Amino acid sequence: MSGKGNSILTVIENGQICSYILDDKVSWNVGRPAKDNNPDIKLHSATVSRKHGKFQNMDGVWFYLDGNGKNGTVYNNKHISAGINGRIKPIMLNDGDVFIFGGGEEAVINYKTIWAMFEANGRDERWRVVDTKGMSSLSFSCGDDIVKYECPAKGTVVKNNNGTAIYMGDLTYLSGDMSIIGK
Repeated sequence: MSGKGNSILTVIENGQICSYILDDKVSWNVGRPAKDNNPDIKLHSATVSRKHGKFQNMDGVWFYLDGNGKNGTVYNNKHISAGINGRIKPIMLNDGDVFIFGGGEEAVINYKTIWAMFEANGRDERWRVVDTKGMSSLSFSCGDDIVKYECPAKGTVVKNNNGTAIYMGDLTYLSGDMSIIGK
């Protein structure tokens, strides 16, 4: 774990978690790889377009520009729609913003969709994976902070200065000092 905060995009696809330190580049293309397409952030689900979108740093501020792909992008529970005459509307990002790539307008989270979270001051750290299949009551603890959930929704994030938890149903991802107890 580094002490310096970074702009990080954490992506969960097909049970795998990967973090990208966005500050390493000015622009990151997101999409499904193909012979003629080699995106920076490779998403392998058939529900994602080859040129699905792009994360762009403009004067020190991060934006997401959606490519208006067939199965769309959901940003903070709202489907991204094209601007006037199909124009791309840049979305200014804030810490904790959540994306679902290829989930349709209803933001369905399943094995075919990709979930991602932008962190403006994220820490580059290792993630631990915990099997939470069949658990309906979860308690997340980090230091003296304890947060309890009954039947949390997939994509629930619990975060404080010392750790993060991402609940995705059958699996939960933990970083830092975050721990979980489930029933």
